[in-house]
Amino acid sequence: MNHPEANRQVGQTDLRAQLRRAQRPILLGVAGDSGSGKTTYTHGIRRLLGNDMVTSIALDGYHTEDRAQRRRSGRLPLDPAVNHLELVHEHLCALRQGQAVEIPVYNHGTGCFDAPQIVRPAPVVVIEGLHALYEQNLPLLDFTLFVDSDREVKWRWKFERDVFFRGYDPTELEAEIERRDQAYREWIDFQKVRADVVIKIHESHLSALAQQQYDGALPANCYHMEIIVSPTELPLPALNLPVNLNALTQLDAQPFMLASVPSSYWGRQVNVIHVDGMMPMEAMQWLEEEIMALTGITTELNARVLTDPSQNSTMRFTQSLVAWPFLGRISALLRDGMSSGDASRNG
Repeated sequence: MNHPEANRQVGQTDLRAQLRRAQRPILLGVAGDSGSGKTTYTHGIRRLLGNDMVTSIALDGYHTEDRAQRRRSGRLPLDPAVNHLELVHEHLCALRQGQAVEIPVYNHGTGCFDAPQIVRPAPVVVIEGLHALYEQNLPLLDFTLFVDSDREVKWRWKFERDVFFRGYDPTELEAEIERRDQAYREWIDFQKVRADVVIKIHESHLSALAQQQYDGALPANCYHMEIIVSPTELPLPALNLPVNLNALTQLDAQPFMLASVPSSYWGRQVNVIHVDGMMPMEAMQWLEEEIMALTGITTELNARVLTDPSQNSTMRFTQSLVAWPFLGRISALLRDGMSSGDASRNG
């Protein structure tokens, strides 16, 4: 098996260089409930393309009410009627044309709105929020992602984040979480039908595969991930994942599962990739090196990514699985010579 650097053909121009010369930014829309993990998975795109190539815009700033106003009105931010969605659309149009926009900013620490910020689009613009994949936005987006965590996982993440990092009152937050379930089903969940990639996050299922009794050990942040991907005919280069088969038979073997299942999802054909357990770090680093050899990450940036200890290897592996079809869409758009006025999301 060739080293990742062998993927670079002589004279090949890396993706970063192509994006810098593109006629307009690439827009990625990411939707899902609050606390579902949206930022976690777009972080993989930042790592594999480079922070300098990505601008992110959080749609929380487009709420019409701050935290104190919501307490008085009883309304939830999931309700599209309490969001400036027309302003979101206006800003997406401007960003797609390469124009700077003044975006509203919501401060989760204070529960108030901060002063607006001027945002100038990088080659890739990530639009992340509750209503990112609403119908009026879809023609402006080049790629769409929906994060669909299980209720128990999502609420645990949200509770820990909002109480320990955003200063919410625990009792008040518990009451709000109960109210959000119906609102989520009514105003947010349906967007997954439109997404190019859907990530479903469950508690680990590995113990269910054991014979008689499960004897393995998993870290606390280990989950079963399903990555639902629309099949593509894009001519992407091969990605190799070296696995030491000898390690699978040893006493200290790490529990891990990877499967791909052709399926149907809301009336369309998809491939569902299942990931669970602990991805061997060596395999994870090889995969990231292969991707970065194609995106054009420099040696310095490469080393910074591969030594990042902030996430476990399986989470990073899932990020790569999510980032790869997005990078393929970018490559197809650049190859086909996208223009500043096109509205196609079909590559």
